[in-house]
Amino acid sequence: MKTLGVLDYGVGNMQSVANALDKIGVPWDLVSEPGQVFRYGKLLLPGVGAFGAAVSRLEETGLKEEVCVSAKAGTSLLGICLGMQLLGKSSEESAGFEGLGLLDAETVAISSANATTNTGFRTVDISTARSGSETETSTRDYYFNHGYRLVPNDPTVTAGVLSWSGSEIVAAVLSDNIMGVQFHPEKSQGQGLAVLLGFALSGELRL
Repeated sequence: MKTLGVLDYGVGNMQSVANALDKIGVPWDLVSEPGQVFRYGKLLLPGVGAFGAAVSRLEETGLKEEVCVSAKAGTSLLGICLGMQLLGKSSEESAGFEGLGLLDAETVAISSANATTNTGFRTVDISTARSGSETETSTRDYYFNHGYRLVPNDPTVTAGVLSWSGSEIVAAVLSDNIMGVQFHPEKSQGQGLAVLLGFALSGELRL
């Protein structure tokens, strides 16, 4: 099994991700310098916190440009939580900051009359034709904790959705080698660990 590269730019939930990867027993390395990016055929982009701060750190470390070049060259890239939002172009949360732009998508607030944050285990309806699942219809429960949501301009990249406070939220995206999940697989028990394992083994999104 080839080693998985985990992008470390100072705003990811690295300890939780590290514990999960160690638990499933896959080889992985931290990737904190631009020159390291091209050593890996599979890259994991964790993220928590504000969109603008994350973009700034990616730029300061020099990782932003190299990750984009690598992904456009075919490297499998999986964004987790904020990492999924970073795959898009921009976010309402941080005006003036540009994401990786690997997906034609923007991030907007999920606030409703009842709540401003989606936290807890939620049932995700999986688009099996996009996610590589073997069954025709499927649902899984994953752990979410976010106040913003990615909105793809191309609905065909949506691989999973959930209903929250009367709205449909994109829970997972898949566009060739570019993948993202809004939930935290490292906090989603066995089904979440299976997503990480599937990506580490194949470079594919398997919900």
